[in-house]
Formats: sequence, structure tokens, C-alpha cells
Amino acid sequence: MEGTCRIADAMNTYNLALKIIKSKGYKIFLYPDDREEYLGDFWAIKGDREFIGGDPLRLLGIISIWENTGDDWQNNNFPEEDLYDEILSRALPDSVDDFNDLSDEKFKILVSDYSIFFKNVVEEELPENPSRQEMFEIINSLYEA
Repeated sequence: MEGTCRIADAMNTYNLALKIIKSKGYKIFLYPDDREEYLGDFWAIKGDREFIGGDPLRLLGIISIWENTGDDWQNNNFPEEDLYDEILSRALPDSVDDFNDLSDEKFKILVSDYSIFFKNVVEEELPENPSRQEMFEIINSLYEA
């Protein structure tokens, strides 16, 4: 039976993240910082591997990157693509031309992806088969709000 779940980046997840890191056999430390407003960085050390994050969630994320790619994490086997830029470009188009430049297949994927997002997060339904202009207006109004 599949349920629903929503977890957000918040302090109420820090202890769980630290417990998970500890359960993987890491020793965890806080390295202090000179800035008054910043506690410092969290370090996880196991053997000759060190992972550093600004908070427990980032630390767990860094460890997850290493677990999925190994020591040569920068030369991983994942396809070469800039997902960060792609996600930002989809969310913050400069004009409708950004959507007009997409192939029909890529536009169809964009609409399908945002249908999921709207249903689950915005709690609204996207119109069925929106035009590129309509999609631009919908996305643009979402991020300008």
C-alpha cells in the first residue's frame, strides 16, 4: 500500500539525518567558524574519507553523492547534462520563445512534469493541452507571485 509523504528541508529533519549518517559508521563533528552568525561546518569522517556540509541535510546529501559515484565522483557515469540550469530555465523562462524553442516532445514532457507539480504542490490542475503561450503565462505567474 503506497501512502503520501512530504519532507522538507527544516531543522526537524536534522537529528534524523545525523542518525542516518551515524548508522553508516561515520563519526560526526562540528568544526567551528569565526563568524558569529554561523556555527560552522558538519564533518563526517570514516576511514580516510571526509565529508563536509553546512548542515546535517547537506552532509547527508554529500555522503549520498559519494555512495552513488565513489571516490571519482567528479568523473561519474551519469549522462552529461546541466539539470540545475534546465530546471531553472523551465521555472523561469525569459519569454514564451523559450517554450517555442522546445521540440514538441520536450514541450509535452514539460507539461506532463508540471502537471505533477501543480497537482501535488500547488493543488491545482493544469489546463488540458495548454498552448505554449498559456504554459508560459501559467509558469510565469507562479514564480512572480
